[in-house]
Amino acid sequence: MKNKLCLIHVLDKHLLDWFNRFKTGEQIGIVHSIFDKVINFISHDDSMLFSLAKDRIVQSPKMMKTTDEFGFNAMCSSIKPSNPVVKVGEKAIQIKDWQWSYMFSERWERELSPLSQVKPALSESHLAYIDAFIEANGRDGGLLSAWKYVIGRDEGVSESSIDTIYFQPFVKGFKTITEEIRKRQLKEFMYRFAGLGVGLTPSGDDFLTGLLATWHYFGFSLYQDFMSQGNVEFASLKRRTTDVSYFMLENCCFGYVNDALLDLLECIPHHPTNSLQQVLSIGSTSGTDMLIGVSFAYRQLLKQRNLLAD
Repeated sequence: MKNKLCLIHVLDKHLLDWFNRFKTGEQIGIVHSIFDKVINFISHDDSMLFSLAKDRIVQSPKMMKTTDEFGFNAMCSSIKPSNPVVKVGEKAIQIKDWQWSYMFSERWERELSPLSQVKPALSESHLAYIDAFIEANGRDGGLLSAWKYVIGRDEGVSESSIDTIYFQPFVKGFKTITEEIRKRQLKEFMYRFAGLGVGLTPSGDDFLTGLLATWHYFGFSLYQDFMSQGNVEFASLKRRTTDVSYFMLENCCFGYVNDALLDLLECIPHHPTNSLQQVLSIGSTSGTDMLIGVSFAYRQLLKQRNLLAD
């Protein structure tokens, strides 16, 4: 059968650099998981997870995107997990009979550190705006009820939410991080949330992504100390959660997060409704849980700088 050629519209530059290490004919990895809008692949040595997505999906680290929805859908119906991904030619990959060329793709290259060179001033009004947006638009099923309870908005928390198996662990986790920050000593906060919840990216991991990105961007000193001392045990994180979620957290620890979250952090002082909506649109409850991570992290930043009372 003749190979079908499709075009990649956008490609993460870090993924491009990685592709360039391979010679034509070499196997890069295998198909990991297949969904309506995203196909995930994992490298042959399990060190990297990368993806191909429809153009409407929020750009994320190690992601390629295409406007060719017909080709994407047709390939989805013909491939399965474990199918090999092979480098072909100079600028293409092949999965079964499908070749995806990135010869003319746009390069995506954004990360937290360059964005955070000029940090906007912190303000209680910014936090109030984010909190009001989450309360009005957040989707329950993840952290929403526990977050409302912890920040004192528990009048909106139903008995059925409190009875879920995740409510108490989330509440305990929130309170423990707050106490550690008060004592000026972060310890194992990542491991309390990693893998907590259900789905491709459990709620605890989505929360951590929003939290870590915000602390990184605004230069939270306790977090900088935590990271500089090599406190993240990636092998332990990997055992606690899904492959997709682990690599999301790994990328985040190195300063790489999705486009919507980057836009939000850059524009917080301007009360960016569009950016908040973009984050909210991620997954079923993933966006809500990321926003809760942003809110929680921003609240701690305000307290650290004595701009918000305990």
